[in-house]
Amino acid sequence: MTFFDIPFLKLLSVITAFVFATAFIPFIGAVFLVLLPMILFFNGTVNGYFKTAVAFLISFLLLFSLSALLRMDLPTVAVFTMGMTGLLVAQITARNGSIEKIILYPSLFIVAAICVYFIYGGSVLSVSPWQMVEKYVAAAVEENIKLYSQLPFKAEDINFFKDNKQNIINGLTDIFPAMVVITATLVVWANFLLGKRILGKAGITWPKLNELARWKAPEFIVWIFIISGGLFLIQSKEITFYSSNIFLVTCLVYLLQGLAIVSFFFQSKKVPSFLRYLFYFLIAVQQFLMIPIVALGLFDIWVDFRRYFYKDQTTT
Repeated sequence: MTFFDIPFLKLLSVITAFVFATAFIPFIGAVFLVLLPMILFFNGTVNGYFKTAVAFLISFLLLFSLSALLRMDLPTVAVFTMGMTGLLVAQITARNGSIEKIILYPSLFIVAAICVYFIYGGSVLSVSPWQMVEKYVAAAVEENIKLYSQLPFKAEDINFFKDNKQNIINGLTDIFPAMVVITATLVVWANFLLGKRILGKAGITWPKLNELARWKAPEFIVWIFIISGGLFLIQSKEITFYSSNIFLVTCLVYLLQGLAIVSFFFQSKKVPSFLRYLFYFLIAVQQFLMIPIVALGLFDIWVDFRRYFYKDQTTT
């Protein structure tokens, strides 16, 4: 059998279809883009890392060539970044890497790609990378206000956003670094969990990652959380900028730990999958629910909630 055998051609067709869907299907294409790492993680594990990487590169080059020939503004950079992220997750997992490495390294890759994008874009437009960030945030806020205006919201709510547009832009720009790190981490985390679950149903598991629900953040992070939160009391714009971004990133760490505790509770109590997905959906839709999850992860340092869940399960 040659390299381009029937299984490889099937793999190539699936990945190519997924890659082109991210670029040409309106609205839903964004969902395909976010889930692209999971597709490559799954196929890299099942069909082999090398074949999956070759199939992705071929499909990407086809998309890039089409974009250049037709002079279309396609999300080629985003597709390449998300695809390589999935391959990186597959490679680290295959080498039996820790959960910290599986999440951290691909997340840093996405963050680095975003930094390169703004640095390069700034050099092309002869502006600083931070000015590029400000323009990007301003454009995003404008687009969202236009979208809200077309939705059945109250007129006073829409006017509130319009009247406070500049304050919203300034606030989002100040926390943009944290937003990038948080978004990259959550994307990698979600894709890994989805891929791991699908692979588990196919009978592929990793003993080292079976206890994911027991994951705990390193204890020293609590000091970063406390110090960065305390720096809010200092009336300095520069200190507030750095402390707020660091504080939000540490909140993300405890959000992940809180979700691990919730997952442990669901497993110990054998909660049906439907109720689990409903709970996670509510967290995604109603972001204020993240606050008690973060608190759960933070106070787990002193309380160790999973010990009580395990005790209850043993008693039962």
